[in-house]
Amino acid sequence: HDVKEPELYEAALTVMMRLVFLFSAEERKLLLLGEPLYDQNYAVSTLRAQLRETADQQGEEVLERRFDAWCRLLAAFRAVHGGIQHDRLNLPAYGGSLFDPHRYPFLEAVLSISNRTVLHLLEALQILRVKVPGGGPAEPRRLSFRALDVEQIGHVYEGLLDHQALRAAEVVLGLEGTRNSEPEIAISKLRA
Repeated sequence: HDVKEPELYEAALTVMMRLVFLFSAEERKLLLLGEPLYDQNYAVSTLRAQLRETADQQGEEVLERRFDAWCRLLAAFRAVHGGIQHDRLNLPAYGGSLFDPHRYPFLEAVLSISNRTVLHLLEALQILRVKVPGGGPAEPRRLSFRALDVEQIGHVYEGLLDHQALRAAEVVLGLEGTRNSEPEIAISKLRA
């Protein structure tokens, strides 16, 4: 409640860039992807797959009642920033402002961010919808971050800058439309 819209937007942008960084680093073997302890507790690549598997088997509604995925993301962010020194897992501290947990302390507070929301964040970054020749439905394809260079990662960042954060005074419904027009309309306006 005490956080202004520009800071909310910057924090959301930071979370998305942290995820882009982690996907890139994991796919390039710069982190510990492949180590069972890392894969089960920190890796964003395996988290998306685990959440998707649960959603496919039990329905996405189940993910709305679980809140552990956000905690896992925070643990991964902290691990990159501060490192891990454990007899079964060692990761050097990389520091830097991107992963600094003190930069946006409200992200570290107890937040009710559902596993469904985390799944959609991860899939928004990692799954592309590609039109199929012949006009069929768009086909989901996994984006490889290993092949992205710094310039392309910058392009992803620029795409995220096209948005803004606004506090809604009432419930708002986002409608799916064309690529350039996806209106968000207040429920009261729809009722009228």
